[in-house]
Amino acid sequence: MAFKKDYIVSTEDINSEGFWVRTDGIDLSAAVNNCPAYIDHRYWELPIGHWENIRKEGSVLMATLVIDGANDRERDVIRKIENGDMKGASIGADPVSWDEEPTQLKNGQRRPTLSKSILFEISPTALPINRNALCLKSDGQPITLSAANINDIIPQLKPTIDMEKIALSLGLSKDATEAQILSAIDANKGKNEAAATLTKELLDKAGEGLDEKSKAIFVTLSQTNVKQALEFAESAKPATIATEAATPPAATQKDVKVSELIKLGKVTQEDAEAGKDSYDYLSRHDKVELSRIRTEEPEKYAKLARDYAKGVRYAGKS
Repeated sequence: MAFKKDYIVSTEDINSEGFWVRTDGIDLSAAVNNCPAYIDHRYWELPIGHWENIRKEGSVLMATLVIDGANDRERDVIRKIENGDMKGASIGADPVSWDEEPTQLKNGQRRPTLSKSILFEISPTALPINRNALCLKSDGQPITLSAANINDIIPQLKPTIDMEKIALSLGLSKDATEAQILSAIDANKGKNEAAATLTKELLDKAGEGLDEKSKAIFVTLSQTNVKQALEFAESAKPATIATEAATPPAATQKDVKVSELIKLGKVTQEDAEAGKDSYDYLSRHDKVELSRIRTEEPEKYAKLARDYAKGVRYAGKS
């Protein structure tokens, strides 16, 4: 009489390779007619038997191992099973589709879920259920998974992006759309670029008039602490240069007041209070005017730069 034993051959637990097999996605149509039993997926050897009564019970795949025991090899396997030396079983499946849907990922999962597959063999094994490396087909050839070839068979999980966290960090609501997030990123990028440009211009201006030794110290400081570098440059400049910087030529002494601009119709009181006459606004909306101020009104430009460094920003609607 043939030896028979029921096995749990697959569950939906995460296996030793970091993924799990969806039981309801396993196609049994071919295996119910022919499902050989190999030892540890050694498909190049003669099977030691076959599997019958392959069925799904909830999330578990069950099957009955049948061995004739017609030769010493088969009888040795039967003895090992009866002694408890071969308690486990592992399926060989042909992958059809992998699923990276976040809702289908389990805690600790490192690879996509094998959502659809075709069963082609089952092997009794000495290792516990789902701990033995699963056997999958690659290019039509059965391959037992191992550290050497798993990356060639199973796709990597793509990193997930936490859009909610990104939106909140940008000052948006957690339900912000992708378009809103991209727009906010572009706006911040523009501010960062403007700040970098301003910093470079300030450093270039501050470094003028320094001797070689002081300039070297200034450059070194500017790479780590801009504020300290500016303070050093101010203290290191000769007194004559400092005096000249404090008293620009009469031709450049154009301290245009907000009230005068209002009279000229260039800016309203509301705009001035909102900061349309700030470096932040001009650098983004009126670079021509900012360039004019830099050339014709260096004192005002320096004040705008200092205010920007202190955090003055345009607060208007556009």
